[in-house]
Amino acid sequence: MCFRLLVALGVVLAVVGAPGRARAAEHTLRIATLAPKNSSWGKVFRSWRKAVRKKSNDRLDLDIYYNAVQGGDDAMVAKMKSGQLDGASLTAVGLSRIYRDVLVLQMPGVLDDWALLDRVRDAVREDLERGFVSEGFTVLGWGDIGLVRQMSKGFAVRVPTDLRGKNPLVWRNEPIGPMVYGAIGGVVPVPLGPPEVLPALRAGKVNVVSAPMLAAEQLQWTANLDHVSSRASVCAVGGTVIRTQALDALPADLRESFLEIQRTLGRKSTKRIRKLDAKAFTRVSKKMTVVEMTAAETEEWRKILKPIVQRLGSGTFDKALVERVLALSGKT
Repeated sequence: MCFRLLVALGVVLAVVGAPGRARAAEHTLRIATLAPKNSSWGKVFRSWRKAVRKKSNDRLDLDIYYNAVQGGDDAMVAKMKSGQLDGASLTAVGLSRIYRDVLVLQMPGVLDDWALLDRVRDAVREDLERGFVSEGFTVLGWGDIGLVRQMSKGFAVRVPTDLRGKNPLVWRNEPIGPMVYGAIGGVVPVPLGPPEVLPALRAGKVNVVSAPMLAAEQLQWTANLDHVSSRASVCAVGGTVIRTQALDALPADLRESFLEIQRTLGRKSTKRIRKLDAKAFTRVSKKMTVVEMTAAETEEWRKILKPIVQRLGSGTFDKALVERVLALSGKT
């Protein structure tokens, strides 16, 4: 179940430009994100912009558009392709609008802890990044959003059949969630974009959400839910991409320093976000009923998810890539 998040983040308002410069930059890159300015992810972007200005001696600047003001993932990708944006931070679903096979990292029940994700993503990174290059984009950095856990309102979800008659959230244009709920049967999923989730929860239109705790907490989703699974189903990931044409248009020295800054900040932010997500789960688990699954209940999920992963390698994603990810994860 690929779960768009984040990180599926962000709901409204405000574009942040570039306040208080000593002088105008020679070059400016327009970067958009779903993340609110004051979120944990927003702080990473502010640090990135500050470092870019300093390292380039004010020759290069970033105009960062926060809070989904440039639209959701689909809109940001479309604006990059048309030249209205230079880059964007996208969820895995957004990245898949550029190169579909990136969603192999989000296959349900496969990469469900950070150690597994690190091992597999490092192994297939070059293949995935070549796929983006072929579409005219460069991956500046891969980002982690958090461990996806299932939350619900008014009932516990232990086995797949507990979802029958319920209304779980699925991310619009994401292919895996509908396959999972279709295999269970009797489930009425609700396709939404990130800004639509909170109103749907408040109106009772959605009663099951699978998301990382940090994102769900910062977007106020957790206040409308009362059960949470202790078991993570997948690691939610994303990435920041830029039009290769925009990157190549920079002078060589600026381009190299820009990429160096991104690599350094990427490593630091990965550790930070993972820790914050773990702390968010600790906080949420004190307010909700934590659902601990037995080995038998976990096996019921495996029976549902394994055939779906096999189907994903038979037409949805590249078969060889799916098989490689499964082999690397040890979950063949």
